[in-house]
Amino acid sequence: MKNLLVFYNKSSGKDEGEALAKWFQQYAQNKQPDLAVRLTQTGPEIHDETLIEKAESFDADTLIIIGGDGTIHHIVKAFQKTIGNYHIGLLPGGTVNNLARVLEIPLEKEAAADVILAAHTRAIDYGTVNDSVIIISTLTVGLLADTAMRVSQEEKQKFGPWAFAKRFIKLVVQKRRYRLTIQTDDKKWEQKAQLLTVTMTNSVGGYTNFDDLASPDDGKFHVTIIPKLNFFSYIFYLPRIIRGKFYTVPGIDYYTTSELQLASEKKVGTRTDGDTTDDLPIRMTVVPKGLTVYVPINK
Repeated sequence: MKNLLVFYNKSSGKDEGEALAKWFQQYAQNKQPDLAVRLTQTGPEIHDETLIEKAESFDADTLIIIGGDGTIHHIVKAFQKTIGNYHIGLLPGGTVNNLARVLEIPLEKEAAADVILAAHTRAIDYGTVNDSVIIISTLTVGLLADTAMRVSQEEKQKFGPWAFAKRFIKLVVQKRRYRLTIQTDDKKWEQKAQLLTVTMTNSVGGYTNFDDLASPDDGKFHVTIIPKLNFFSYIFYLPRIIRGKFYTVPGIDYYTTSELQLASEKKVGTRTDGDTTDDLPIRMTVVPKGLTVYVPINK
C-alpha cells in the first residue's frame, strides 16, 4: 500500500462523501506519513474512462471507496478489466452498506480507516450481469426491484429502510406477480413469482442473517424465489427466518449456482446493488475471488 486513490460520491448516503474523503486523507497521512493519498469524485456524471485515467496516472495500488453498495458497484464496474491489480478499502457512507456489514467492516469512520491502514486482505467474489453490469451484493426482480425503483434518494436518506417498507407493502396489497423463467446448469424453474432475490452474501437490505448458507467467497449465487407472499406463514416460521434459514420455509424455492439465466414473457426490470439495471432477459456469472478487500484481522 503506497498510493491510495479515494473515490467519493456527493450523492451517496447523507451527502457527506467529500467531507469524509478529506478527513480520511488527513487521517491516513497522519498515521502513515509515507502514504500518498489523492481524492477524486465519482458518480453518474463522471465517465469510467476518467476514473481509470486518474488511477493510472497516479500509479494507484489501492482504491478507497466511500459510499454504499451502489458506489462500490460503480467503481468495480469501471475497473472491471483491471480490478485484480488493486486492493480495495471501504469507508461505509451509504444507507444500507450490505458488503461492509458482511465483511464486518466498522461503520464508524475511525475504525473503518484503521482496518484499511492495517492492510489485512480477503479475496471475495463478484458477479457479472450480461457482461456489462457488476453485482457485488444483491440483484432483485419483482416486488423488491419495483419497490426500490419507486423510492427516491431523498426518501432513502430521510427514512432509511422504512421508505422501502412503505412502498413494498403497497405493491403487496396490489398482489403483483411476474412470470419468470430461471435456468441454471442443471435446473429450470418457470412460473409466476412475486419476488426473486439473487445474493452473493448472507445480507439483504442491511439484515446480515438472511441466508446462513451464503458467504462472500463461496463462488455461488444464492437464488431465493417467493412465488406468493404469505405473511401469516412467515410469522409462524419466524424462528427459522431469524436464524438465516428462510430457504427452508415451505413454498420458498432456493438454488445455488455459478451461472444463471433469467427471462420473462413481459418487460421486467432488475435492481442491482441499489441501482436500476437491465430488463430481463439477463445472464449472470460469478467471478470467484475477483476482489481483494481490506477487512478486519481474522475475517
